[in-house]
Amino acid sequence: MKIKKISQSFLKNYNDYKGKKLCGLKFKAQHFDNLEFPTSLPMDLGNYFEYVATGCLPRNGIKPEPKISYIGTKREAMSTPYVRANESAELFKKIKEAYKIEIVDVGLKLESKNKNGILDIWATMNGKPCIIDLKYSGLIDDKWSETGWDVESLHYKERLLVQAIQYKMLVKENYGLNYDEFDFLFMVFSSKEVHNVKFIRINIDEDAYRVHENHISSIFKQINAMDIEKDFIPYPSIKSCSKCPLYDSCEYKSDIPLIEDVYYGG
Repeated sequence: MKIKKISQSFLKNYNDYKGKKLCGLKFKAQHFDNLEFPTSLPMDLGNYFEYVATGCLPRNGIKPEPKISYIGTKREAMSTPYVRANESAELFKKIKEAYKIEIVDVGLKLESKNKNGILDIWATMNGKPCIIDLKYSGLIDDKWSETGWDVESLHYKERLLVQAIQYKMLVKENYGLNYDEFDFLFMVFSSKEVHNVKFIRINIDEDAYRVHENHISSIFKQINAMDIEKDFIPYPSIKSCSKCPLYDSCEYKSDIPLIEDVYYGG
């Protein structure tokens, strides 16, 4: 088997799999069989926004197109969510000018010995190199969701911040820059309200890089020692199986709720 390097999305999904939140067969299909899963409306909107803002195509290489409402009638027009995405993309361009951001590359693929990743934007801001990751979210002010962007609670959300650590490590390993010589910033646009935008610089403690490298190294060794065709465990459930693109061919699928045991008392 070709050596599998660890991306930040792979890491998140692998952690979900180990926590029995993601079926092993679905994980394998996504990350080893390269099965393209159906996208959701939020994903489509995010891809469209990023394409209009930066010209970067999605991973599948297909140009995103806006959804059209009332096709074939006098009311035919771009659907409202895509109108907002266009307006947000124009706002991104204004922000870029205001902060003197010069884009060097978009969709930049980087890899090292055991990890890889794709940077949305590699740029300079006021002359200083930086990574800018664009987000288009309906949870821009959400404090409680693990993918919410409330700044006061953001430092607790490893699922979001792992991307900053991974990408800063990749830049250092590829370009030899010290961590303090370049920044990582999230630019988060609301999918519900055009003028609700957050520009967030992530400052990372040195110990976090060491912890992340140890975690990546451990998973890298585990994954590359596995029998990929046999070792992933299915975790069927009526909810997840009903939405899974593997449903028709999967021998482990569940059409009824499985019994779960709860133990109470001494």
